[in-house]
Amino acid sequence: MQAPLHRASFTKFNLAALLKIASSYRLLVFLRFFIAIVGGYAFTSASIALLSAVLPIAKQDAVLFCVSISILIYAIVFIYAFAIKSLKTVWISILLSTGLFVGILAVLKDWL
Repeated sequence: MQAPLHRASFTKFNLAALLKIASSYRLLVFLRFFIAIVGGYAFTSASIALLSAVLPIAKQDAVLFCVSISILIYAIVFIYAFAIKSLKTVWISILLSTGLFVGILAVLKDWL
């Protein structure tokens, strides 16, 4: 006699738990995309503004160089947002470094 195949019964409780897990996973992926897109843009903008201010070359050349390198910086930040396991670490590192870059730029440009 052959043993019956085991089927997991999807009770209302199991289905609710599965939907909760799926929705929280979707939220985590959305938050990673959000920090990658919006945070990456802010990080890239702050870093190229600071870099163009501190490079010891002509202003036009510094701006052209920073615009060229901005694509690489944005791509690295986007990859970083998905490479790090902890979402909290990603948010903290991107936001703090962006704030630090803006703060240094504000001091250099006498905005404060």
